Parts: sequence; structure tokens; C-alpha cells
Amino acid sequence: MKDRYSQPLFIAAIGLSAFALFTLELLAGRLVLPIFGGTPSVWTTALCFFTAVVFAGYAYAHWIATRLGQRAGGAVHVVLAAIVAVATLTAPRDLGGLRFPGVDPALNVLALLAIVAGPPTLLLATTTPLLSAWFSGRGRDPWWLYAVSNGASLAGLLAYPFLIEPFLPLSTQRSALGWLLAIFAVLLAGVTATAPPGTRAARPQPATPKPPLRRIAAWLFVAAVPAGLLSATTTAIATDQVSTPLLWVGPLAIYLGSFVVAFSERGRRALPLAEKLVPAAVTVMWVPFVARASWPVPVLLAALLGAFAVIAVAMHGHLALSRPDESHLTGFYLAVSGGGLLATAFVALVAPVVFSGVWEFPILLVAALVALAMLPGPAWPSTVGPGGTLRAAGRRLLPFAVAGALLLLTVPKASAPFAGIVVALGALVIAVGSGPRGLGIATGVAIVTLTLMFSPPYLLRVRTFFGITEIRSAENGSAVSEIHGTTLHGLQFTDERRAEPTAYFVRSGPLGDVFADLAVRRPEGADIGVVGLGVGTIAAYERPTDAMTYFEVDRAVIDLAQDRRYFTYLADAPSAPRVVLGDGRLSLTALPARSFDLLILDAFSSDAVPAHLLTREAMQAYVRVLKPGGVLVFQLTNRHFDLTPAVAETAGSIGLAARARAYAPDLAESDRLAALPSRWLVAGADEAMARFDEIGWQTPADGPVLTDDYTSILQLMRRP
Repeated sequence: MKDRYSQPLFIAAIGLSAFALFTLELLAGRLVLPIFGGTPSVWTTALCFFTAVVFAGYAYAHWIATRLGQRAGGAVHVVLAAIVAVATLTAPRDLGGLRFPGVDPALNVLALLAIVAGPPTLLLATTTPLLSAWFSGRGRDPWWLYAVSNGASLAGLLAYPFLIEPFLPLSTQRSALGWLLAIFAVLLAGVTATAPPGTRAARPQPATPKPPLRRIAAWLFVAAVPAGLLSATTTAIATDQVSTPLLWVGPLAIYLGSFVVAFSERGRRALPLAEKLVPAAVTVMWVPFVARASWPVPVLLAALLGAFAVIAVAMHGHLALSRPDESHLTGFYLAVSGGGLLATAFVALVAPVVFSGVWEFPILLVAALVALAMLPGPAWPSTVGPGGTLRAAGRRLLPFAVAGALLLLTVPKASAPFAGIVVALGALVIAVGSGPRGLGIATGVAIVTLTLMFSPPYLLRVRTFFGITEIRSAENGSAVSEIHGTTLHGLQFTDERRAEPTAYFVRSGPLGDVFADLAVRRPEGADIGVVGLGVGTIAAYERPTDAMTYFEVDRAVIDLAQDRRYFTYLADAPSAPRVVLGDGRLSLTALPARSFDLLILDAFSSDAVPAHLLTREAMQAYVRVLKPGGVLVFQLTNRHFDLTPAVAETAGSIGLAARARAYAPDLAESDRLAALPSRWLVAGADEAMARFDEIGWQTPADGPVLTDDYTSILQLMRRP
């Protein structure tokens, strides 16, 4: 009778734990993200943390499975599950005070995640390998449970951004997670109760010898490639879009889905095709990186996610084919998670310190080709002949031709001839090459060569937790610019136009209107706050009687803005502006009330939107530091999102009126001061908005209200 109910209990316990684990990952990332300025590196570091905890969980599962009987091990696990469930339900809700000042941001994220999510993650991560080992100990095939686990994980990933985050406040989400853990403890108790007396997870005599170190090393390496690309791909997407759970889900869902495909008998049939497509997939992923062009969001997502899916299926398919005897199941899980840990630690912790650019991305792509060359693969014809062989060559050429076309369309014009040569040579290798090994080597050499060839010139490149910042000079030396990721953050001329504001901040644009209004409101001088430093361009508007304070989260940005070799806006200001290091929202909460006559939020010109600066609670913090009659100003220029309706509606929810202006410079202004199109919004009392009505500012359209509990700005994405 017990055995009759044991299989459903195993399935329910593994499925619920996997669902809860990946819901927890997204929830923890969502909780921590605002504390560190909304940077995409938060999620990359979170992936590293969760991979490390999963590795520790697998090690714990391996220890229990090989040393304790199922009843004894189950009793230990049930007690731990109950303790973790109670701790989760009673955990503190306010995380802002848990940040550690003066600590490296990456280490800070890891420490905060350990406090918030460490115990439940460790508990849930042990479930699949431990219960699979117990299932095997009862004389049953456990490998299909791996697909069950990854399928439930995928369900948790998809449920969070579409069903959980949009409808449940964060506090309710955390409580629900605690109750899921309590239910899991009950299921685990049921699994333990159905164990026959004396049943052990590990068989006394393993059916096969232990896998050799070479085989274990291959597991580590093959598992590391897709795990590293998971982190790198997520960063590539979030850097120019928005760091949010919905965009985190795509790469992670593909990563888990590839396990489901690889470890199911039917899905494994896709492995030969995936192997053949790996070189083309690697090329498709590499093109956006090297071209440094602004792609339409759907095209970028389709290219990166589709290519990543091919590589992940190929790598995980080989893991499935090389899996050991069931007696070494937990050791196999440990090796796979160890490879993931090494790769995510490399991307999140090592690469930002060692590399000034995102070199981990091409390194991981070449690693995928190395793995392809090392592993046994499908036999390919070595020459092009009539009939089937010619058709096979055509099938191989088609995906590469698509990747080559994307490359030629997006590389700089001066480099197009070189790119064409490489594409032609690559096509020749594919058509008459000697199979996947030769193709992988040829593609790897091409990627390394072209990555170096297309690296743009720069005066200085700095990489921090918050991203990569480059200083570039115009070809004629007339201007110096700062590029963060792919977005211009500021520009200053080196000639007689040196003191003029440029780009988004020209005097003929909306910001000029704002300061003209300030001169009327506060002719004697004003206190001005600016969230987001850039190169300090707004300091060009400062008067001798003004006091300006900047808030900037990235230490490197501050150093560059203060370095007179590149920019002098701060140094040339009539009264030296004060610069405060820290997240704008958190820094403002530490200031006295009524500190500013004008507060400018200029943290949105990057296409990675720090959404936590747009919520109702954030606006309440801004209003607190405004003096009576003061005005809030938002710089909302963005290639992909129309933020104006949501910001205006959110401002209205706390009693503020709002007006907006979209600026399109004429050709003369663009030539003279490098003026760029921009979108600005002002918010304040009705009397203050009346002055903007007189000069043509418009009342924005209706939009959603954004709050800390409900912040989904993807609904604001511009339509193609």
C-alpha cells in the first residue's frame, strides 16, 4: 500500500520544490534589484549565488544519499524543511537596511541574498538529487525525474512574471513562498513514511566503477558552457532593455528547457541537428556583440535566445548521453552543478575585475566550439557531391548565410570588406569542411580575429559592477564623449563651445525651458539636486548663486566626470557642485526635508531602465525633499520604452500635475551642439505647471501607476 502512493509523492515533492526554487530565485532578484540601482549585474551575481547554493545542496544530498538510510535522512530533511518554512514566514520585510556600506557591490549582493534566500534555496536545491537517489534505491529508474524537476522549474519561471508578479504584492509573494515550503515539508514527510525499513539511497555495490577524472572534467566543462552563456546572454539583453524578472526568464527558461529536451527520450532526437547548428548559432550570438548596433528588440531577443537554445541543447544533450550508472547519480548532479558554478562565478565575479570589456562573451562562444570539437558528433560528408551530400551542404550553409548577412548589415562600413572575406571563407569551410571539429575550429578562429578587428577605438575603458564606460574622441578631436554600454551619456566639445550643454541637454531643448523657469521662480539662487551624473553637463546651467548636488551610483562615472583630461563641466561650474556616491533614491531618503527647489532625475537615458526610481514610493521620497513650489524633472529619453504616460500617472497618484515635451532638434542645432532628440517630463503643483503650459508643454496621455509592489514597465514598450 505504501509503495502504491510513493511515486505520486515523489513526483509532487520534486515538482513543488523545483517550482518553488525558481520562483524564489526571481523573487529574491526582484527584492534585491532596487537596493543596488537596478543594474543588470544584480541578476548575474544572483545567478552565481544560486548556482553556488545549488552546488552546496547537491553536495549535501550526495552526503545524505550515501551515508544515511531513507528514513533517517528523510527525518533530518523534514525537520530542516519545517525550520526553513517558519523562518521564511517570519523573515523581516524591509531589506534596505541590510545593505553593507563600503562593501564591494557584488559581495554585497551575495551577502544580502544569503540572508534573504540562502536557507530555503539550500533546502529546495537538495530535493531533486536526493529524492532521485531514494527513488533509485527502491529499484526504479530515476532519470525521468530530472525532466519532471526541470519541467516544474520551467513552470515556476513562467508563472512568476505572468501570474505572480503582476497580481501579488511582494509581501504576499514572500508569505506564499513560506506556505509552499510548509506544504513541501508535509510531502517530504510522506515520502519518508513510505520508505521500506532499512532502505538506503545508494546501492551497497555500485553496478559500475567510479567515473574517471577525465570524464568528470568533461562533465564540468560541457556543463559550464551553457551556464556561462546563460549569464552572459541575460546581461546582453538586460543592458540595453530593462533589468526585470520577465527578461530574466527567457534565457533561464531556455536553459532549463534544454535539460528537459536532453533528458527525455523523444527530445534527444534533436541532438544531431543541434550539434550541426552550433557554429551558426555561435555566429548569430556573436554578431550583436561585435557590431555594437542598436537592434529592434524582437530581432535581438529572437537572435540571442534562439541561438542560445541551440547551444544549450547540444551541450546538455551530450551530458545526457554520457550520464553514469544510477549508483553514481548524485555525483553526476554534483559535477554538472559544479560546472555551472565555475562558469557563473567567472562571468559575475572574475570577468568584471579581469576584463575591461565584455570579453567573457566571445570566450564562452569559443568554449562552445571547443566543446563541439572535443565531443563525438554526427558524421558529415567531407566533400560536396551530387544528391544527398549537396543537399546536406546546403542545409549547413543556410543558417550560416543568415548569420553572415546579419554581420554584413551591422558592422561598420569600413570593416565590411574584411567581414565579407571572413563570411566567404567560413561558407567555404562549411561546404567542404571535414565535419564539426574543423568547422568549430574555423568559426572560433574567425570570431577571435573579427572581435579584435572590430573593437572600436577609445581613449579609456572602465568596467565596474554597474557596467562598462568608454571615453571616446571625435575623429577630428573636437569633442569627447562618454558611452555607457551602447548609450551616449554625455559629450563635451574641446573648442570654443566647451561651456555649452550638448546632446540631450541643449539650451533650446526642454531642459533649457526648465532652467529658464527656475530663473524666474528663484532669481536669487536655488538649491538643485540631480540624480545621475553622466559627464556633468547639467552643471553648465549653474549660476554663481546656485548650489547643485549630484547623486551617482557608479564611482567610475564620478572619477571620469571630475577628470579634466576628458570633461570640465564640473570644474568650470561657478560654484563647485557636490557629488554624492550612492543610489539616488536611497541617498535622498537620508536628506532633510525641503532640500531642493529643483530635482532632476536623469537616470533613464540608458536603455536599461532603473524602474525602482519611477514608482509612487520613489516619487513620495522626491516630493519630501522638494521645497514649496519646487519642481520634479524627469529625463525619459529611451529607444525602447515610452515612459512618459506611466511617470505622469504615477505623479498624479500623489497629487502632482505633470507636463511633457518631446524635443527634435533641427539640423543646425544638431551640427552646432550635437543636439539629440529627447523626452522630458516636469511634475509639481498646478501653479508651477501653468508656466509650462504657456510655452507649449503638453499634458501626457494616461498610463499605469507604478509602485514598489507592482512595477511592470514592459507594457510601456514601444510598438514597432
